Amino acid sequence: MTASGAGRYDIEAIKRRLPHRYPFLMVDRIEESGPGYAIGIKNVTANEPCFQGHFPQRSVLPGALIAEALMQTSAFVGRTAEPQSNRGAPTTFDGSRSDQQLFAIGLNLKFRMPVVPGDRLRMDLRFVRMAGDMLRFRATARTAAGIVASGDLSLAVITAKEDET
Repeated sequence: MTASGAGRYDIEAIKRRLPHRYPFLMVDRIEESGPGYAIGIKNVTANEPCFQGHFPQRSVLPGALIAEALMQTSAFVGRTAEPQSNRGAPTTFDGSRSDQQLFAIGLNLKFRMPVVPGDRLRMDLRFVRMAGDMLRFRATARTAAGIVASGDLSLAVITAKEDET
């Protein structure tokens, strides 16, 4: 199965769009995406490498991996047709382009409760604004128990330059 409809991506479509692979591919499915938003899913399982030592007495998904999952989901925020619009998604970033990458340059996330094996992490990313090649997203991660993390992500769009040889 490939992309399962407009704004939906299965794992194979995600692997075509993101350079990440196991164990650092942190998004299992994009349930919905469009101009200015994306909703991703991460199924947390006990056999993931991070649970070997974090923590020995109780397996907890590290906050850095929750942040990484949110950042990977941001690559699926759809583009808007309006140039330089602050109402939709950024016009300078296209997650399907291999010459563009997002890099986190700032995080302002608050972690509220632990994520443990068996949880289904639902990541909601909303585009807030763009300033040059800098993007700001409002991020919320939740499980069935409620919100586990929320805050802002500041990301930089880096476009590879062609070699001038």
